[in-house]
Amino acid sequence: MYITKISGFLVTLCISTVSCQSPFFNQEKVSPFEKSGKMEQIGRTGVAAMHAVLLKYESPLFCHKRTLNSSFFFFFIDSEKSILIIDKAEENEAKLDSGISAYSTLYDIETNTYRTLLLETNTFCSAGGFLGNGTFISTGGAESRGAWKAGRGHQSIRHFPPTCSDDNCLWQEFPTGKMYSNRWYPTVEQLPDGDLIIIGGSNAGTKYNTVIKNTPSYEFWPPRTDEPIQLDLLLHTLPYNLYPFVFLLPDGHLFIFASKKSIIYDYNEHKVVRELPPMPGVPRSYPLTGGAVMLPLRPENDYNVEILICGGSASPAATSAADDTCGKINLGDKNPQWEMDTFVHKRVMPDGVFGTDGSIVWVNGCQRGYAGYKDANHDPTFDPLIYHPEKPKGSRWQQGLATTDIARMYHSVALTLPDGRIWIAGSNSVDPPDIHAKYPTEFRVEYFSPPYLFKGARPKISHVPRIVGYNETFQILLHLEGKVGKVEVAMMRPGFSTHSMHMSQRYVYLNHEVSEDFQSVRIHSPPHANLFPPGQAFLVVMQDGVPSVTTEFFIEHDKDDLLI
Repeated sequence: MYITKISGFLVTLCISTVSCQSPFFNQEKVSPFEKSGKMEQIGRTGVAAMHAVLLKYESPLFCHKRTLNSSFFFFFIDSEKSILIIDKAEENEAKLDSGISAYSTLYDIETNTYRTLLLETNTFCSAGGFLGNGTFISTGGAESRGAWKAGRGHQSIRHFPPTCSDDNCLWQEFPTGKMYSNRWYPTVEQLPDGDLIIIGGSNAGTKYNTVIKNTPSYEFWPPRTDEPIQLDLLLHTLPYNLYPFVFLLPDGHLFIFASKKSIIYDYNEHKVVRELPPMPGVPRSYPLTGGAVMLPLRPENDYNVEILICGGSASPAATSAADDTCGKINLGDKNPQWEMDTFVHKRVMPDGVFGTDGSIVWVNGCQRGYAGYKDANHDPTFDPLIYHPEKPKGSRWQQGLATTDIARMYHSVALTLPDGRIWIAGSNSVDPPDIHAKYPTEFRVEYFSPPYLFKGARPKISHVPRIVGYNETFQILLHLEGKVGKVEVAMMRPGFSTHSMHMSQRYVYLNHEVSEDFQSVRIHSPPHANLFPPGQAFLVVMQDGVPSVTTEFFIEHDKDDLLI
């Protein structure tokens, strides 16, 4: 750069575009959140968010021929904007028209407002999942509570149907006699035919499970056996076997983990296929709660399964230090063993959710204690972590992320949203709820925007089919900005969040071909439903790790049975 004088004016001449740039020079801006992401506090849930699930309840566009009780199944195609929140029957700031405290709300992520919902059975520490037709099912619960006119929920089945609009969705409850067994702290996993399996729990309230209170069995919804089926793993993993970790595997079997033990299980033949080695370290199941994720499945390695389990605690004591390890097991190995890794920080009750880029975002939890009331958990962890499964050991963890100042401990939840943000709510370590406690009952909502949302222009996708069958090819339109980098395609399901569990959460990469002009992508759907059970899914396209906003579609066994 040098300065000269022309006709009485000083003129700066730029020789280097690095040291001196024109105001018209097209320089790419770097976001201040590119490394840390962003944490924002917006909205209130109205009830303590013990359970949460992302819903889609708008105008019906098409219906399914297959019927249940002579009614059609409807699906909905407009934007995903509702989160169904469930608490137990207790005092909350949200009130029903009767003046009684609500314990369920429908939260609108566009307006950050909620609408109260009436429940009449106690949903305390229940489970949930979607049938293949889009109906949400809540299973189990706890004792009756007269002050809130809540009946016993131990054997309850609750439907939240998709055949409604946002302003008239209501619960439909079947209080007793629908499940064979009382189930408090059960796990639900969606099966490849679209039904649900309901596993484990206790038959009454308890700090941790006991021989007398144990429910060591499973059943199905809709029912397919005449009685519950005993699961011996739950006999041998007392007292820490509540909310067992369960994942549907590509071969159609189940991975089931409780305490430190795990098995591969054939739920059709009701037999153990394989016993896996115990996981080193502390127990990881409720109330010594760790978090578990089945890592993203990839077609290039024939959808090989790796399970990651992180955190936990050594004993159900308020002084017990949280665990700072993770274990990963590769089920494709001839002799699978647990590979132990750091969890960076001590953490019990963590929530591990998929980022839309295929990473695992860990939020919530604390450094001391266990899952329970009455000063059971202390020293909250305010900083998220991101785990990158494709990187080598030693470089998988991303730190230095935007922090929160809200303690998210017992009864916290997290969900991945279609736009790539993480919705975080809950924390209720006191009974009854108390907003003035050391760790108060939380009604505030937070949104964590991970760094992948700030790393450049996001791909744009359109013309995603409403319905896709298995083992079929479909084409979408694509818009990329700048130099075209590595393009990846995946589909995901956020799952049902409660107690560090993310039931039926899945992330599957898809084979694809990008057109020569980079304006469309030909995508191959999963070859079968073991990889991704039927129902709601979210399609995402990534360029160099930057994900698009996801687009919802439905994956179905028999597309020809759908009336459009």
